[in-house]
Amino acid sequence: MLPGRRREISRMAAAARWEGRLPEILRPLFWSYHFDGLRLPAERDLVMLHVLTCGNVLQVKWLRRRFGDEAITSWIESRRGRGLTIAQAGPWVPSSRVRRWQARNDGDRIWENR
Repeated sequence: MLPGRRREISRMAAAARWEGRLPEILRPLFWSYHFDGLRLPAERDLVMLHVLTCGNVLQVKWLRRRFGDEAITSWIESRRGRGLTIAQAGPWVPSSRVRRWQARNDGDRIWENR
C-alpha cells in the first residue's frame, strides 16, 4: 500500500474515533438501523449487544480494542448476561455465573435454547 493511502486511511480512522462513528466492519450487524446515524457512546448498549451476539472474530476484536475486556465484563455483569448465551458471555464471565443468572430468570434461558 502506498504511504499516502496509508495516511489517508489513518486519518479517516482517527476521525471516526473522535466523532464516535462505527467502523464499516460493523455495518452488516446493523442492517435494520440507519448505520451512519449510530454514534458512540450514545449507542454503546446496542453496539455491545449486536457485536457479542452476532459478531464475527474481527468484529469482536474491534469491540475488545475499542472498549477493553474490563468494560465488556462490566457491561455483561450489569445486564446479568441478559440476551447472551453462555458461550457468548464465556470469554468474560464464568459460565457458572451465567447459569446462575439464567436459573433466577426463566426468560433468560430462552437465549440459551434458541
